[in-house]
Amino acid sequence: MKLPPELGSLQDLKRREKQAFEHNTYWHDTLEDAYEYFLPNRNLFETEAVGQKKMDRIFDSTALEAIQQGASKLQENIAPIWSRWATFEPSLRVTKLLETGQFDVSEEDIRRNLEEQAEVVFDFINRSNFATQFYEHALDLLIGTGTIRIDEDDSDDMPIVFHAIPQKGIAFEESPYGNVETHWRRFKVKAKDLERKWKGFKPSPSMASRIKNKPEEMVDVSEGVVYLPKAKTYYGCLWCNKENHISWMQDFGTSSPWVTGRYSKVAGEVRGRGPALQALPDVKSLNKAKEFTLQKAAIDLAGMYTATDDGVTNPYNISISPGVVIPVGSNNSSNPSIQRLDTGANLQLSQFVINDLQMNIKKALFNDLRDPSGAVRSATEVAIESRELAKRIGSAFGRLQTEVLIPIIKRVVAILTRRGLIQPLQLDGRDIDIKFTSPLARSQDSEDILNVQQAVQFVLQNAGPDEAKIGFKLEDFGTWVAEKAGVPASLVRSDSEKQQIIQAGAEAQQAGMEASSQPMQGQTQV
Repeated sequence: MKLPPELGSLQDLKRREKQAFEHNTYWHDTLEDAYEYFLPNRNLFETEAVGQKKMDRIFDSTALEAIQQGASKLQENIAPIWSRWATFEPSLRVTKLLETGQFDVSEEDIRRNLEEQAEVVFDFINRSNFATQFYEHALDLLIGTGTIRIDEDDSDDMPIVFHAIPQKGIAFEESPYGNVETHWRRFKVKAKDLERKWKGFKPSPSMASRIKNKPEEMVDVSEGVVYLPKAKTYYGCLWCNKENHISWMQDFGTSSPWVTGRYSKVAGEVRGRGPALQALPDVKSLNKAKEFTLQKAAIDLAGMYTATDDGVTNPYNISISPGVVIPVGSNNSSNPSIQRLDTGANLQLSQFVINDLQMNIKKALFNDLRDPSGAVRSATEVAIESRELAKRIGSAFGRLQTEVLIPIIKRVVAILTRRGLIQPLQLDGRDIDIKFTSPLARSQDSEDILNVQQAVQFVLQNAGPDEAKIGFKLEDFGTWVAEKAGVPASLVRSDSEKQQIIQAGAEAQQAGMEASSQPMQGQTQV
């Protein structure tokens, strides 16, 4: 198979892939530690056999529970389950063209059509496995970097499939602007599954023989999805290791099947850093403190004892553990044969240290925002929590919108458009804009509504309603609030509908005035 000239040769691709994975080696120890303490069951950085125990060195479950609750909170505020967390709006360019009368349709009609398209898009998203896979993606994000693969399935009912890919075996390349635009992946797959997994797979003669004769044999493959700046397209390619043969290629257009987000990022680094990495020192300290506390409790329960010994005591043979007997020359003046040894540790002080570390970890992963009682919260309490979370994550939310949410929507739209399930949409900022309506996004809109409300109320109280009507477009206030609050366009009256209501009211008022000015029938005029 012949590669596009912009990709270069296979050797060029292998060189790029090797450099990307070399960067991963700098992160190996950091990620191994983080996943060991926070996500041991998702830790693939250790070379362990399948089914091997992964939590033998964990003595406190605070970090495990905290990152799970943090991921749930991130999901419910950014991409809540069974909810439409974004909608489509005409861009500023389209709005200006509408004002000039260059379109035969009104802005209200366009907004309603875009809303219908958004409903279809999120119906497919919500019926897919997006919720479960985004949760796993959020777990990785809290450590620093999360990756989702979005594939197209043959099914008409479920054409979109999401996969939260573990960070082991994935490498990235950044664009000059700092966004991840090229993905590399190394993994193993059964020989018989190669042609099924990649449509259009064309093996080399030697690989074709392995597929035929050894179908269960695991094959090392490398897959890359590379962005071509000149063609403005994402191009996929795959080769089997130790072969100089491209077995699969695919043009993905302007949307990549790979989506990688970084919670936050340090200049010069490709991978991200999340709150879990910041809390890792506290997690390690807590785990060690809990280990010592459990050992002390076991010693207090089983005891340690000294026993008289006529020989010479070898300190190197002494074991400090529950129930141990330490040989000594003499116990005390009474000289009993055996005596319990006082360890002298303070468990209460240890508990203070443990509680403090646990609180630090929970706060780092936003667990302190959740009501520990599990009581049902009002809409106001949820809104307050979202505003507090928005303040805490700061710029991370904007990065997640750009690197995760927008690429997911673009990829889904591309698949649905190709399958003829929605109308063609250009989500490039020129024709259609994506407006996020998740709780975290609406928290800022709530602040805007509150600020405008306070300004209008101040003018009303201090200058009167006449000045408020002159200073503010009160007639547009309801529409603006509805847009900020995420009210569907189908529930908001258009400008033409409002004019009809105003006109009907004016006509009714005029008719009433005319009727009142006429003499009542049967009344005698004097």
